[in-house]
Amino acid sequence: MCGIIGVISKKEVKNFRSDYFDPLSHALDQMEYRGPDNKGLWTENDICLGHRRLSIIDLSADGNQPFQSTCERYIIVFNGEIYNYQELRTDLKKLGHTFRTESDTEVIIAAYIQYGADFCKVLRGMFAMVIYDRKEKEVVFARDRLGKKPLFLFENEELIVFSSEIKFFHAFKNIPLEINEESLLNFLSLQYIPGPATIYKNVRQISPATIYRYELNKDQGETLSYWSMFDFVGERKDIPEIEEIDSLLAESIKYRLVANVDIGLLLSGGIDSSLLACYMHELAGKKVKAFNVSFAEKSIDESFYAQKVATSLDLDLITLRLDDITVENFSSSIYHADQPMGDSAIIPTYLISKSISQHVKVVLSGEGADELFHGYDHYRYEKYYYQLGKLPFEGARAFMEIISGLGIHKFDRIRNKLQSIGNFKKDTGVSRWTSILSPELSRNYLNTAKQNSGNYESQFDSFLKDFEKKSGKLESSLMLDLLTWLPDDLLVKTDRMMMACSVEARTPFLDHQLVEEVLKSSSHFNQYLFQSKNYLRKLLKKKLPPSVAELISNRPKQGFETPKLQWLNSSLSELSTFLFSEENLKNNPYLDAAKVNDLWQDVQKQKPGTNFRLIWNIFCFLEWHRQHESKFGFTK
Repeated sequence: MCGIIGVISKKEVKNFRSDYFDPLSHALDQMEYRGPDNKGLWTENDICLGHRRLSIIDLSADGNQPFQSTCERYIIVFNGEIYNYQELRTDLKKLGHTFRTESDTEVIIAAYIQYGADFCKVLRGMFAMVIYDRKEKEVVFARDRLGKKPLFLFENEELIVFSSEIKFFHAFKNIPLEINEESLLNFLSLQYIPGPATIYKNVRQISPATIYRYELNKDQGETLSYWSMFDFVGERKDIPEIEEIDSLLAESIKYRLVANVDIGLLLSGGIDSSLLACYMHELAGKKVKAFNVSFAEKSIDESFYAQKVATSLDLDLITLRLDDITVENFSSSIYHADQPMGDSAIIPTYLISKSISQHVKVVLSGEGADELFHGYDHYRYEKYYYQLGKLPFEGARAFMEIISGLGIHKFDRIRNKLQSIGNFKKDTGVSRWTSILSPELSRNYLNTAKQNSGNYESQFDSFLKDFEKKSGKLESSLMLDLLTWLPDDLLVKTDRMMMACSVEARTPFLDHQLVEEVLKSSSHFNQYLFQSKNYLRKLLKKKLPPSVAELISNRPKQGFETPKLQWLNSSLSELSTFLFSEENLKNNPYLDAAKVNDLWQDVQKQKPGTNFRLIWNIFCFLEWHRQHESKFGFTK
């Protein structure tokens, strides 16, 4: 796991060293947390590639980057891990390739030489990479299938600049970084920015499962998709046997245990992490080091369950006790989140990562299990809604009112949510049951967003239509998070907060072969109306002692809840008072100062019906904008 940054000039650039090389080197110094083990630079003909290395595989200097092929034609900078590199290496040797290192980086170059634009199809892992062909004057940018690793691009007529993090574009004085009002609108509604757009108008993300190839001699680029989850939806009519899922998970975890450093486990005591603990116990070949977080607030503390699992599997359980939330670690979390991020779990995730970094460089994490196997409540709500015969929203709401009037309160949350769903102009799928806000509501608090500006509703609706070509509306809706919430919120949170502390997180539930198999049999989404993650529950009962398995598999889903309102009025009160002050709001060109102030006053009074989620998102944007205005510490 690493950080990459570089400049590819399309034309001769005046003052290249002062305008680009020197700032890039400075940015690499600031990026040290992504790779403290080595800093590398390669430059030629107004092209410069930079790399920060966190050594995980082949710890020797042979694995340092930028990495040049034996023939000296190809240069690569690469962030991530290729888990099947040993098998690929064997296959490529049979085809005549030779290797001088034990690194997965060298295997990528050989695969590119052998397979050309199809090289990503043979890679099993997480990655963001840039390969430069010195002979053909061609540069290739590529990102993994599910968007685990980040890659941002700025491009104009003269050059392309890329980076693992968007804040490092501030190192270059010639790159305009104007805020994208549509992205800000989407952020206030969603708490994240859906890609490939970014918070800056002139910076884009390379989309997951995408290659962008630019030919310098021809001055032209093309974007290629090498994998799409839409291709697998509904391809299989039967439901996988439990043994198939077991085998795929075991294989995924076995791959992710390949490293030349110790690997730990994030163990919450929930179904996902407990199942990972079982597989690690079986496959690691040594005692597993697991990390759990203990909270003083008993309602969110899961250490009891983690201890039960650890004892039953004889794990080395390390219980972490987090520091109190402070202005300093909140601001650090916003800094490392890179773009505006309203997911308040970034703060405890950052603090957890700081503690873990004292013990290991790599951890396995359960991200993706809830999205793939439907662990969240909102998946169940969507099933309920479709079981009602897809009534119009007004009809469904009336039906829920009747049920509630009979004293049956199981569906009250659905009834309440139906009151706001009518505000959405397009189908937003399963996300309609989460706390997302309609663009119309969020737009009220902005000065700049036009009524006809683009927003996430159109993007979500387009994804749903693509899914529906091969599956039913319910199945399509339930898959939406895999394309939106997962890559642009959850995986961002994991990558940025872990890498802020020089820790690599690996996500076995997001192995692409496992994802493909689940998507092929999407018809199983209609089953088990009142229970989620049935495959994982069954596997857990096979691998844990009965009493522990029952305890873990039957416990209610417990999210990573944070007391945001309490933070605003206590540990973060000094910062919130400043950010929501009349002077600061008036100085922000993007927000409607009067309306935001009214909302803040309602929060202070804890007025019933106040949108606390929206005020938290605005709070996070205000802090992000403060750091943006200071160019994240870079001077120009």
